[in-house]
Amino acid sequence: MKTIFILLLLLLNLSAFSQLKEPKVLTPEENFLKVRVLASEGAYGQSKILARRILKELPAYMDVSVYLARIYAWETQYDSAFLILNEVLKENPVHPDGLLLKCDILYWKNDWTSLLQAAEQTEEQLPDEPKPPYYKALSLDQLGRRQESMATIEQILTKDTENSEALHLKQQIILNSEKPEVFVQYFSDNFQQPYLRRWHMLTAGGIIPYSKGTVSPYLNAGHLIDGGSTFVQSSAIQLNADAYLLLSEKNYMLFAYGISNGVYFPVHRAMINAWQVFSDGWALSAGARYFYWDEHFLFFNLGVEKYLGNYWFNLNNYIFQKDYGVSFSSYLTIRKYLNNKYNYLSATLGYGTSPDEPLTNVFDLQRLNALTSRISIMHQINGNFRVGAGVGYMYEEYMEQQFRNRFEFRAGLYYKIN
Repeated sequence: MKTIFILLLLLLNLSAFSQLKEPKVLTPEENFLKVRVLASEGAYGQSKILARRILKELPAYMDVSVYLARIYAWETQYDSAFLILNEVLKENPVHPDGLLLKCDILYWKNDWTSLLQAAEQTEEQLPDEPKPPYYKALSLDQLGRRQESMATIEQILTKDTENSEALHLKQQIILNSEKPEVFVQYFSDNFQQPYLRRWHMLTAGGIIPYSKGTVSPYLNAGHLIDGGSTFVQSSAIQLNADAYLLLSEKNYMLFAYGISNGVYFPVHRAMINAWQVFSDGWALSAGARYFYWDEHFLFFNLGVEKYLGNYWFNLNNYIFQKDYGVSFSSYLTIRKYLNNKYNYLSATLGYGTSPDEPLTNVFDLQRLNALTSRISIMHQINGNFRVGAGVGYMYEEYMEQQFRNRFEFRAGLYYKIN
């Protein structure tokens, strides 16, 4: 009896041990969840292996096939993704996730013609999905059919007034449209040595696009607060017109002219500059600036530019003939674009006699040296309005071994007319 009891106890322990060792068999749905978790963690290789194991046992599990195609697309292996996806859509042409994935891949490939066709087909099959109409509007915009794109966006916003993608696309279309823009700017410039100078200036004008570029007429109105003159005596105006001319995809030019009464602004202001664009975001520029008060002043400039990701680097060098010889100045600007060309942060560092505009004092051209630093910001509020502001500091040698601190402030409001 004792022997039988011991045998039964051993059998029970062996049975329990075997149950502990037996691995749990996951269902296809649980394995599919594991595929998605691995992919979300960036383990694409393991995720693909597990997905193929599922499909080996269940070839008709289309959701897994679509997700496997998506993983290949995330890896930018678009041909492999389409091989899998096309088989799914061949078996089920209206598979929801398959249709949406097709649109996603075409968007990632920037294949706007095919995306437009796919978005229209998907919208017909899935009328409640918000993504296909957006892809349709985006494709139309990229193909140059902006009126149709705007009409599609309005249809989206009729159903969902808070659709962030549609609102953003609408703003971008307005920003990039060839519509006139008006602006008003404020500028102040202050120093205290060898005398107190507080200069304030308002600028009002517009930017008018045409087939070959833009024309910008504007008016500068300045006032010097010196305490010893009337408002009229210490004020001046300047009429200006700047024009960009697009010569080709790689070449463009700037022409500018201004005229004033010569009290503070130069009597004549003229500028010409040319750009040559190269590959990989490089560009060279060269030109000249001319100012006349009661004598002539001529600058030559040579610049190099580089776009690197969201950054723009611009190094400008100026050559200026003075009484004692040739003067050189260099200015480096670094600009970081945030989400488009109208939203950015900018910083400038320069050394030398500053040729920067607006020039409102002939004595600025006669100073010996200036160390200049500036920071500025531009922000797009919506599709019509943008604002900008900046501050600057200059440490100047205005006479030999005589130095002063100089401060400036700029602000602007811009409105695009639709």
